[in-house]
Amino acid sequence: VDLFNVQRASFLIYDPKIKKLRVATSRGLSPKVAASLQITPGEGISGYVFNTSRPLLISQLKGLKKKIPSVHPRRSYQTSSFVSIPVIVSPFQIGEETLGVLNLTDKRDGSKFTSNELQILNLMATQAASLFRIRDLFETVQSQEGLKRELEIVHQIQDRLIPKTFPQIGDLEVFGKCQLSPRGGGDYLDLVKMKDRLRGVIADVSGHHVGSAITMSAFRSIFRSLVYDPTTPGFLLKVMRWGMHEDLLKLQQFISGWIFEYFPSGQLTVSGAGHPPLLHYRASLKKWDSIESGHLPLGLEDDSRPQNKKIILEKNDLLLMYTDGLFDPRMRETGFDKQRLLDWIEKHLDLTSEKLTEQLFDEVTPHHRALAYPDDIALFLLRRKK
Repeated sequence: VDLFNVQRASFLIYDPKIKKLRVATSRGLSPKVAASLQITPGEGISGYVFNTSRPLLISQLKGLKKKIPSVHPRRSYQTSSFVSIPVIVSPFQIGEETLGVLNLTDKRDGSKFTSNELQILNLMATQAASLFRIRDLFETVQSQEGLKRELEIVHQIQDRLIPKTFPQIGDLEVFGKCQLSPRGGGDYLDLVKMKDRLRGVIADVSGHHVGSAITMSAFRSIFRSLVYDPTTPGFLLKVMRWGMHEDLLKLQQFISGWIFEYFPSGQLTVSGAGHPPLLHYRASLKKWDSIESGHLPLGLEDDSRPQNKKIILEKNDLLLMYTDGLFDPRMRETGFDKQRLLDWIEKHLDLTSEKLTEQLFDEVTPHHRALAYPDDIALFLLRRKK
C-alpha cells in the first residue's frame, strides 16, 4: 500500500472448503465487506485472473467488458487503473498452483500503474506464495504432531492394559509379550490365575489404527468380566461372540483369538476363533504339531457348537501361541519364516520361557522393523519344566 501509494489493496486466497476466493487480508476495504466478500473462480476480475493465472494491468476500465465478458467493473473505483496479480507457488519447480489473487486499485495521485510496477508486484506475489506455502506446511506439521501425540497416548494406554508379569502354576513356565504397532493396533494377551488353573487369551482385532485399539479394550473388558465364570473356554468364547457381534458388524471389524485354560496335571483345553494355529513342540518326539482353531473369527456368523480341544503337555513340552505378525509373509524377503524360527527355538530350549521369549523377539525384530508398515506381534510361550 505504501510502496505503490494506493488506497486499496486486497489479497484473496482460494478456500477449497467453500470453493471460492475469500479475503485473507486487505487495506481500504471495510471489515464488513472484507468478511462477506466471496468470489467464484472465473467471476469478475479476481476470478478471471485466478482461473487464467495471468496478471492483469488495466489502464482504462472502458472496453474491459468486451475483452472479458464475465467482468463487471464496480462503480466504486475512484480511478480507471488497477492491477490484479495471480499468487502462484511452484513447489520444487514441479508444476504450478495458484493460491489466490493480489489486487491493487486507486492510486492516491490518480496516476496509472506501469509495466515496471507490474513486474515488481509479480515478484512480491511469488514471495507471498512461498510464505503462504510455508505457513500451510507448518500448520500441517503441527496437525501431524498433534495426531502423533494422540497416537502415543493411545499406545501408552494400550500398553498398560497388557500384563508384563504372569502367574505360574505347578511346573508350568509361562511368559508373554506384545509389541504394538506405532499406528495403534489390536493385539492382546492376558492370563489370570484361578484356584486350580490358569485361564488366558490371545487375540487380534482386525486393522492397524486407533479404532482397533479401542475395540481391543472393549474385548479385554468383556473377557475380564467373564474369566472367572466356571465354564469351558469354548462356551466363554461363544458368550464373547454374542456380546461383541453387533458392535463388530457396525465397525466392520472382526477378532480372531484363542482362549485356553491349564491345569497342573498338564491338561490344556483350548478353543479358537479364526486365529493362526497353535504350535506344540513334543519334546519326547522332537517334533512340532499344529492345532487349528475350530471357529470363524468373532464378528462373523458362526452358529456351531462350542469346541474344546484337549492337549496334554508332557515334561519339557512347549506351546507357542502368537498373532499373525510373527510370521508376516513380507519378512520372507529378509530370510525369515516359520521354519527358521522353529529351528531357532529348538536350539535354545535350555533357556527359561521368559528368556526364550525375549531372545525370540530379538531374533524377529530386525526383520520386522525392515517392513514399511510393521504389524503388531503378540506371543504366549507355555513350557512344562522337567
